[in-house]
Amino acid sequence: MTISRIAAAFAAIITALLLQASLIGPLTFPVPVSMPALIVTIVGVYAGPGVGLGLGFVIGLLADLGAAHPAGVQALCWMGAGLVAGTVGGLATERGYGTRGVAGLAAALAAGASFAVTMLLAILGSHGATAWLALRDLIPVGLTDALLGLVLVPLIRALLRAQGVRVPRPGADVIGRVHVSH
Repeated sequence: MTISRIAAAFAAIITALLLQASLIGPLTFPVPVSMPALIVTIVGVYAGPGVGLGLGFVIGLLADLGAAHPAGVQALCWMGAGLVAGTVGGLATERGYGTRGVAGLAAALAAGASFAVTMLLAILGSHGATAWLALRDLIPVGLTDALLGLVLVPLIRALLRAQGVRVPRPGADVIGRVHVSH
């Protein structure tokens, strides 16, 4: 069963990177939308900070190795996005956020990760990355991520449930004591 989960995760990662390079990137040009960053945040929301962090690292590092910029930049930023999404996402799912709410949350976090990637590349002196581009693209990336998230959230939620990846989240009852919800 563990091998099938690893194979499914690897297939999903490769598929996301291929779709980004062949479809999403060209269709959304010149807005630098990142479907893998959005996937990391959505998975983080539903599966928790550990899974979001791990997925952010793996998919970010693979994306970095295929890019012309320094390796590790996307991995670092997407790890952070997966960690924050997992932490904040627990509160969102407990409060009953539906597809639109999770898509909006994931879009905001993915846009923030894209902003962080561009800013880090600008700091490192990477060709074509500037603080102005990071600021200019923040809103268009967020809006496009929100639209893409409306499609991806139900798909990823169903895939995670099918694989049994969803972890129990701690929740607060009326008095404020913490319990584990199942």
